[in-house]
Amino acid sequence: TRLVFAAGGVPFEDERVPFEEQKRRKEAGELPFGQFPTLVVGDRLFAQSYSIAKYAARVAGLMPADPLDVLQAEGIVDSTDDVRSKFVAIRYMPLDPNALQEKYREWFNTTLPVWLEKFERLCRPGQFLVGDSLTVADVSVFNMCDYLMSPSCAQQAASTELCALAAGCLGSFPRLQELRQKVAEVPAIKAWLDKRPQTPHDDVRTLRDAEFN
Repeated sequence: TRLVFAAGGVPFEDERVPFEEQKRRKEAGELPFGQFPTLVVGDRLFAQSYSIAKYAARVAGLMPADPLDVLQAEGIVDSTDDVRSKFVAIRYMPLDPNALQEKYREWFNTTLPVWLEKFERLCRPGQFLVGDSLTVADVSVFNMCDYLMSPSCAQQAASTELCALAAGCLGSFPRLQELRQKVAEVPAIKAWLDKRPQTPHDDVRTLRDAEFN
């Protein structure tokens, strides 16, 4: 959603909520479905990350006009969520560090390439995914590649091998690499990427405030 708003030039307040504050809000019943992320518009609070992203796309002008193109774009967005949900779930598995690392190896070597091949087939050399201009589909696939190439949790971040597997996961998919670069070069997106907070991994449970820089 942040990338979509940035791409469309829509001003927004970027609130990064520490884990303890997330727990407090959940326990206080302040979240519609007891989870993050959320979006506040005026005095209304909304939940569900991919619903929020699609709303943001409409506000930012990144949703196609043609209903069939919308269907195609939203299908791509939802497919990136399929990948994310399977990837993120690994860090929550009740496994010892060695077993968890083996799960990540299996993910990068066996499971993920099957998914990436599907996205590779959707890519059109030199073009965006849907229509002739940037849409939420392109931003979602870029975002998917971005989080796949970065450590998901402290265990993955501590392993040189797993970090290398993540960083190189697009190696066999040249069209995805090209699309990722094309989106990264959109001026508004590049500006956001240059200034956004950086963290050693993506697991808010073990991140400290000082690790946002």
